[in-house]
Amino acid sequence: MLSVISIITAILTKEVVMATDGHCADDYQFKSPFLPGESCEAIYNKNTETRDKPGYYWILSRDYCGMTYTGSSCEDIYNKYSETVGKSGYYRINNSDWTYCEMSEKLSTNPSPDPNYIPTCAGVGGGWRRLVNINISTGDDCPSGWRKETYAGVSFCRVVSDGSNTCSSTTFSTNGTSYKKVCGRARGYQKGWSVAFYRYHTGQTINGFYVDGLSITHGNPRQHIWTFANGLYDGLADGYDRYNCPCAPGSEYPSPPFVGTNYYCESGTNNTWGRSAYYFNDPLWDGSGCITNNCCDDPTQPWFYRELSGTTTDDIEARICREHGFSRGSTLIDQLELYIQ
Repeated sequence: MLSVISIITAILTKEVVMATDGHCADDYQFKSPFLPGESCEAIYNKNTETRDKPGYYWILSRDYCGMTYTGSSCEDIYNKYSETVGKSGYYRINNSDWTYCEMSEKLSTNPSPDPNYIPTCAGVGGGWRRLVNINISTGDDCPSGWRKETYAGVSFCRVVSDGSNTCSSTTFSTNGTSYKKVCGRARGYQKGWSVAFYRYHTGQTINGFYVDGLSITHGNPRQHIWTFANGLYDGLADGYDRYNCPCAPGSEYPSPPFVGTNYYCESGTNNTWGRSAYYFNDPLWDGSGCITNNCCDDPTQPWFYRELSGTTTDDIEARICREHGFSRGSTLIDQLELYIQ
């Protein structure tokens, strides 16, 4: 076991390669010139001696930097370099575009995955490019096009306008990466009145507020990837249950044909609702809390997986939509994570 003094001395002389469990390993590079807050790209550009030393560097956390590996996509790197399998981190796409790649092994070959393993994505092969990873509860900002707000100590992203019948859009660039598969998850909360897919049945299309919730699309014209819908409530038949999720009792409004089964729907309350209430105790689309319906039956929740009909390089758009004005009801988003392959 190395002494504290020898570790510090080695760090200062840029010689230490040490794992977090105290054992030396070539995969771990903790070097003092690389200050917290920098990136794999900054380390690569500022310190030429690192360019042939892929490994774990201390940035904001212990991140893997695939210094010597490059390809046309995360999947390309995953397939070309067997040593990158299981080493999720930051890689160079086309020699310059640094991005986070999910490199977990396939489910069949990795019975004990790491804590960051994505079962629905990695279960069909590693090499996923992360487009976005937002967690408002940990202090992240909302992306451009959404509005950040805090209520009762809970922060979230919402539609920009206070008015009714509206959507707020944000776009995540693929930087020209070809993909056919999309994987991801979202988490949100219900505020007041939500009607799931009711507005589709009053004439709204994929370009409008067809859902109370979150719409994930690509291309122009828009093509559907996934929808996260927010129904009114899970339970009692009191004359308003027709606005529930299609999977909940009393619902009269199925998903639109362009959505089909490619959606998750949940409510934030089981047996009551209020036009201005915030339901923070039961997050949406997390695969739990559906006490009186079968909306949580899909075991892959909270993750979704979608294979498109063809390959594309389209950017991906996410829209928060709602029927009523904000004071009456809305869907609030606090987590969003999207990957492409």
